[in-house]
Amino acid sequence: MQVLFLTLVVVSNLFFQPQTTPEVSTDNICAPVETSSPAIQYPVNQTKSFLDVDDFYNQIDRTIYEEYNNAAFNIRQKILFKDVPDVKHTFNMKTNHIDEKMDLSNHTFIHPNRQVYFLASFYQNDQEEFHKFVVIDAETKTILLGGSHYHHYDNPYQQNDSQ
Repeated sequence: MQVLFLTLVVVSNLFFQPQTTPEVSTDNICAPVETSSPAIQYPVNQTKSFLDVDDFYNQIDRTIYEEYNNAAFNIRQKILFKDVPDVKHTFNMKTNHIDEKMDLSNHTFIHPNRQVYFLASFYQNDQEEFHKFVVIDAETKTILLGGSHYHHYDNPYQQNDSQ
């Protein structure tokens, strides 16, 4: 009887392969997959260690990026490249700047799990608003993205002298 049962198990395994479902994994559990694709100029580096974001900011050339003097709001974060649109959106929301959500679909040469520094600064006075940001690769110190915006600011709380 045992021989018959074992034979049935072996035969069923040969003819009927069980359906396997992929296991759910997270970046914290699984090591990132290294890619050798020539199209990716900036491969994954999320397991490497880089400078703290404040130390990095203090070491960069001020001609590359410098926060505004007397800035109302600054962001300094070391993040993964795939998170850049979310952090930029947060910066825009906190500075009341309306902008389209950033699209990274054209940046296929940068692995989504590449570590970058996101630096942004906002300055406002009675008449003007200035926004700027830069995304710098953590490993090569190369500027990957950046931008600035200026516009005239009409202060709703400022009293009009003509009244």
